[in-house]
Amino acid sequence: MKKLLGLALITAVLLSGCGEVQISINKDQEVEAETGSTKKEKVDLISDESENEKMKEADKQKAILQFINEDIYKVAEYEVVAFQSLASVSGVNYTDDQTVYRELTTITIPAYEKALNEAQGIEAGIPELEEMADRVVTATQTFYDALILEKKAIEDQDEGLINESNTKMEEYYKLVDAYHSDMELLAEEYNVTYDLNEPKQNVEEL
Repeated sequence: MKKLLGLALITAVLLSGCGEVQISINKDQEVEAETGSTKKEKVDLISDESENEKMKEADKQKAILQFINEDIYKVAEYEVVAFQSLASVSGVNYTDDQTVYRELTTITIPAYEKALNEAQGIEAGIPELEEMADRVVTATQTFYDALILEKKAIEDQDEGLINESNTKMEEYYKLVDAYHSDMELLAEEYNVTYDLNEPKQNVEEL
């Protein structure tokens, strides 16, 4: 069987969108931490309600940042190990099926199993992130399936399974592209800048 994956020279797609995100909150939206007032006048109650709304938005901003910079980052850390492992024996680096199989079974697939486990363990934190969390699970499961198909293809020397693996990888890229697009829209809604070219900001800095 000739070289296995035309798509094997890949980049850490999820990492490019989770390890490099920054927050952008207008100064007039910053929330005061002190809430010690016990006054019961109507004006104060309205002010407290407004303050609570600001706190809710700040909490959602933090939840979004934690999701991107911490939860997804854990997934991406394992992803990049798997991607680099696969790229080291595929494409221009391909030598023979035995080498690919050994790399897949000892490094690539075990690393990606950890990525999938991390994805499945993500807790959305807020309802707005539930769909995003589901998409990450779907995407990582799709890539994992592609790796398992490739392993099976080498075992069976089945070119058809290689084509199925490539199709799964193409599906993975489409899923991740859609995830990034919608994550950017969600972040924008809560005044979080989803910038793939800037260093991430720690949630604790908020």
